Amino acid sequence: MNSPIRLPEVGAGAAPLSVSCWLADTGDFLDRGDPVVELVTPGSTFDVSAPVTGRLCRIDKPLDTTVGVGDILGWIEPESRA
Repeated sequence: MNSPIRLPEVGAGAAPLSVSCWLADTGDFLDRGDPVVELVTPGSTFDVSAPVTGRLCRIDKPLDTTVGVGDILGWIEPESRA
């Protein structure tokens, strides 16, 4: 079952967050904890890490999309590195 990449609380308060850069492409293998997507708010940037080891199988929030805490940014298909 695929695992969501959710936007955690990043301490940005009420400042708007938007997707500034995907650090991985669909199909890329990621280890748990690898940075996957960069978010920007006026004056700050935040990286969201892979919640599980596996392949990035879908991006739900493209560049410049405004996002909020709890939003699903994309999905990882869990698998182990063989």
